[in-house]
Amino acid sequence: MDLADVLAGLDDRPWGDVEHAYGSAEDVPAVLRALADDDPETAGAALHELYGNIWHQGTVYAATVEAVPYLARLAAAGYRSADVLVLLGSIAESEDEYGVPRGACRAAVAAQLPLVLPLLDAGDAQVRQGAAWVCGHAAGGERTWSALEGARPVLNGTRPGLEGTGPVLGTRPGLEGTGPGLEGTRPSLEGARPVPEGTRPGLEGTWSALERRWVVEGEPLVRAELLAAMVRLEPAAAVGAATAALDPTGPAELRLAGVLACLDAGLPWSAVHHDTVLALLPADDLVSGRFDEDRREPLQAVVDILLRRATADDREAAFGLLEAALALPGPDARVEAVWAADHACMNSRSAPGRLLPSLVRLLGDPSAAPGVLSLLGKTAGGADGGSADVAGALADALAGLATGVGTATSTESGSAADSESGTSTGIAIGSGSGYGSGSSSSSSSGSSSSSDGTADQALAVLVTVAPERAAPLLAADLPGRPRALTVAAGERGLGTARAATLPFAAELLDAVRRRLADPGVQGNESIDLTLLLTSWGTRASAAIPELLDALPRVPLVGPKALVALCPADGQVRDRVVDRLRKATRTGPEEGRPAAAHALFELTGDAQPLRAAIRSGLSGKLYDIRDAARRSAELGSAGAELAPALRAALGEPGQGRTIPRLDADTELAEALWRITGEADEAVRILASVLAESDGPWFNWTGVRAARLAAQLGPAARTLRPVLESMLDTPLHAPACALALLAIGVEDETRRALADPVLTSAEHNADPDTALEALTSLGRPALTQDHLNRLTALADGDRRVVSSGLEHQIIRADERLRIRARATLSALGGPREPK
Repeated sequence: MDLADVLAGLDDRPWGDVEHAYGSAEDVPAVLRALADDDPETAGAALHELYGNIWHQGTVYAATVEAVPYLARLAAAGYRSADVLVLLGSIAESEDEYGVPRGACRAAVAAQLPLVLPLLDAGDAQVRQGAAWVCGHAAGGERTWSALEGARPVLNGTRPGLEGTGPVLGTRPGLEGTGPGLEGTRPSLEGARPVPEGTRPGLEGTWSALERRWVVEGEPLVRAELLAAMVRLEPAAAVGAATAALDPTGPAELRLAGVLACLDAGLPWSAVHHDTVLALLPADDLVSGRFDEDRREPLQAVVDILLRRATADDREAAFGLLEAALALPGPDARVEAVWAADHACMNSRSAPGRLLPSLVRLLGDPSAAPGVLSLLGKTAGGADGGSADVAGALADALAGLATGVGTATSTESGSAADSESGTSTGIAIGSGSGYGSGSSSSSSSGSSSSSDGTADQALAVLVTVAPERAAPLLAADLPGRPRALTVAAGERGLGTARAATLPFAAELLDAVRRRLADPGVQGNESIDLTLLLTSWGTRASAAIPELLDALPRVPLVGPKALVALCPADGQVRDRVVDRLRKATRTGPEEGRPAAAHALFELTGDAQPLRAAIRSGLSGKLYDIRDAARRSAELGSAGAELAPALRAALGEPGQGRTIPRLDADTELAEALWRITGEADEAVRILASVLAESDGPWFNWTGVRAARLAAQLGPAARTLRPVLESMLDTPLHAPACALALLAIGVEDETRRALADPVLTSAEHNADPDTALEALTSLGRPALTQDHLNRLTALADGDRRVVSSGLEHQIIRADERLRIRARATLSALGGPREPK
């Protein structure tokens, strides 16, 4: 095909009217032309650009639909065919669509299958593999048929029939005739939208083309891609090929693809699957030439599929596979197993308790220990810790690694034997059960022998697992344990220490004082030291002199710490007050509001705080929000600030940004709390909600709704907009609380339960959702609602799945506890009549 024919009509398309990731798609024609350039560097740069604009981190756009026909023609004409096919398959695979109807991009690729199918017979194996990749994603799944034919997705897992599919491939004896009857399963086309010419024949012929190529194909990676495509098109019909691929004499790449295909086809897990996976580990290299980014770690992919089946048998299969993999003799296999175990724990609530014994045994494996410690850092304190014996063994092993007394001594054969016997932790622990002598010299030797940070990482986990044992170890080498110090200090936020875990220990207090007294201690370490002191309160008052000297280094968190440590009266208190007063005038500018607020808390003197607030209200948006929050805490003592608060408001209807809208919400609350008048705050909220349109403004809407809930009946004029926001899962809980505070009839109360539960189930705003369910009360909940709440409380699949990685498991466990408390408060699940 001549290039002129390939790009015919390119400039006639409405590129200026469609968008990609960076706006107008007017630049796409030039990029497509460059893709066909004879210069490899020019063509490569064009491909890279297309991965940035029409397929941006997996998102596809209206410009993507327009580009697909030209990409298919380029591939068919031999212009970087393999690379372009991978891009086309990735476009068809995407479910993250922006500015286009659902399934439009996949349908666009499906319409080009007549150009792609001949490439299954190309001389280049990579081209054949790419063609199979495209076929599997373009022709597979209900969405393609829905988009092309205007039909609703077929129910009960039935896929549209592919006439002429032929018999089940590679069927073993006894499985003949097990394929489904496909006749008559195609959705009715009556009244459907017109299908682009050539599309249906392309779809109908895809299976036959894949089957024909499967029979003659010799390259393992191409066969693996063909098998994956067939199981996407018609899982039941591909069962024979999938099971045949498990042949132990076959190529490893194909055997692994066979396991995944069996799972994708819905086959029960078997001993054959179990043994095949174990025999292939380590398996990451076996998929390095495949295109499915979600399965770059095949053991993790297998475990994920089993866990998503959500049955007791499949969970047991996943955990049994992981336990066996963690006990394998090869270090590379164990490393892959640890990462797969990490994934299981992040997704399954029962995984940590089940897998902990196997993980503890691997702490003595130098190759696996870093991954195990990373996983334990996520699970510690947030999940079932197993039996007391296992918990004790874990604490001993961690303490040994933290001091250097416990060394990673397991050999490959020893690790496997330990797992078989179940009697050893795999750790060589010295005398003192991990403490050593408890002296500084012992810890120092551990520090010097653990330059890779393993000792610090182990102590960080011990802080959560056994804080009373961790405290003296941290004191012995505080400068050398930055990670453990951060964990001990708790989560940071607005100058407070939340969830600090270490109990007060005199020797650790002395170590903290020594570090704070060093003017060279700056940045995160000085903040962590200050937050740790804050968590101890007045028991750490001996550190006030060092904290006062360090105040310029910790201007944001130091004042709050001084309030926490300060005694009720006496000369020390007077000295703290004098230093804070000085800090409000001459301290670092960014810390003056915090110093003024601390002074107000200790003395009730609001004048310095009012001055700091006035200054903040004339600053940047961050300063305005901070000043508004502090104003709200002043209450009536801040009455003279009302004019400055009003002057700091943005202009409605002027395209306010998210930070601007959030600042105005904070200002509305401050005005209400200072003046006691709600009408002004309601007017401000109405303007904020009117401009909070679109997904980027979701949290702005939540913050406004939460304030509306505090305003109560005075916010009744906001009811229509609050009700309109209930369809957005993130908004629903806060809007429900606001509507309940405003006052709604019983019928409306009952209607609120479903969107609130949906929000919790989708991890949108689960904590607020549980609060809203409690406020709704049992009369508003049906049996189905209670069953769904029970699943939130006791289901194995984690609800919290996003956020800071090291906090997800603990956040989910807190949610689980709160869901159980909510269920209990509502009287528990009702028995069906």
